[in-house]
Amino acid sequence: RRRTPRAPPALRGEMANGMFKSINAMYQNTLVLIRMSSFQTAFSISCVSGALSGLLYFFDKDMDHRFINTYMPESVVFNVFIGFASLVAAFRTSHALGRYTDAASYLHSLGGMWFDSASTLIAFCRVAKASDEQVEQFQQTLIRLVSIVSALCLEGLQRGNAPPEEKAAVFYRFDVLGSDELDVGTLASISASPCKVEAVFQMIQQLVVDGMETGILSIPPPILSRAFQELGAGLMTYHEAKKLACVPLPYPYVVITTAIVMCLSVFLPFVMATYTKGAFSSFFYSFFGMFLLCFMNGV
Repeated sequence: RRRTPRAPPALRGEMANGMFKSINAMYQNTLVLIRMSSFQTAFSISCVSGALSGLLYFFDKDMDHRFINTYMPESVVFNVFIGFASLVAAFRTSHALGRYTDAASYLHSLGGMWFDSASTLIAFCRVAKASDEQVEQFQQTLIRLVSIVSALCLEGLQRGNAPPEEKAAVFYRFDVLGSDELDVGTLASISASPCKVEAVFQMIQQLVVDGMETGILSIPPPILSRAFQELGAGLMTYHEAKKLACVPLPYPYVVITTAIVMCLSVFLPFVMATYTKGAFSSFFYSFFGMFLLCFMNGV
């Protein structure tokens, strides 16, 4: 008899472990999705719309189908709102996707630029004319300052427009390499600065200039200028990403789209109660139709 091939025990264990990690990741992502304010708002509006649709179906059945025919808006009005709502959903979805991809691109570029700057400056130290102790001090200080500016960039992006004292707006804490090993004056200067990213960025530039003066960076100036260019590109990328985190949609547009969605949440229960064949189906279609539209509008 031909035996069915089986994977080795070690491979089966790796497959099971990978499947468990995938399920755990899906579970964590689902929890994050449920905790979003846009999800909770869309769920609440959809429940109200679905319940209203079910009640209208029961009430219209007791009234011999005269209530909905009397008070339901004309189909032309409903179609107009459906058209506007479709345009809103398409625009908001494409806008949210564009912001998401731009933000991901900026974050990856930002990390690569900080790494490239630090790696380039450390490589330039190979031809240093200063002592090994001075070169070591320069490299250790540079790594710590670059780690601080990277963490500050990420913290500033996740905080957005929230004030620094509002700790609830910060969800993640970022580790910094050896920040406690810097001198007290440097740490105090960073903490007291209202623009911490720019302050640390200036410290890095001053450190590089001091390294040129002491012979730590004895590389030719045209080649050394590449490190300054990469540092400047990193700061510009941070401000481009901060634009996405701090600049919301125009308030009049938010009001108009919200009004359209609210009007549709009132019209939809009448239509679903007319064209469905039961209270449950009326609730089901009203709930999911409004949930998808409200959730896409709130992204």
